[in-house]
Amino acid sequence: MREIPREVSGWANEAKSALGVAWTLLKGEQPELGAEQKSYLFKYGAALCSLNRGIKDKDKQKALYQFSAKRVLASFEADAETKAHYELNFLLAYIDAHVGLGLLTEDKAEEVMLYITENIELNDLA
Repeated sequence: MREIPREVSGWANEAKSALGVAWTLLKGEQPELGAEQKSYLFKYGAALCSLNRGIKDKDKQKALYQFSAKRVLASFEADAETKAHYELNFLLAYIDAHVGLGLLTEDKAEEVMLYITENIELNDLA
């Protein structure tokens, strides 16, 4: 279990690290990734949150996935083009999973996402 970050930058760095792991896992399942496969990257968000926070209870993991995927799936329904924002969708799911655990507030989660978009290059991980 990882130590819980205290600063926005710490959360952002942990999320970027988890994103790298998610890409590796997804590529391990499908070495030749098409757009449809890449759109599933967000599904690793809650799983990696559970791993990093030491959550082993399967029911808790499932509830966390449902909570974290809700916003991503809603954005897909609202605007199909958001499906192509693979990295951001993963990051939303990962950060939202921590909101679901009560480790981040909605406001702090927004701060983390803003920090990520302003300070971290994501395109080098795909």
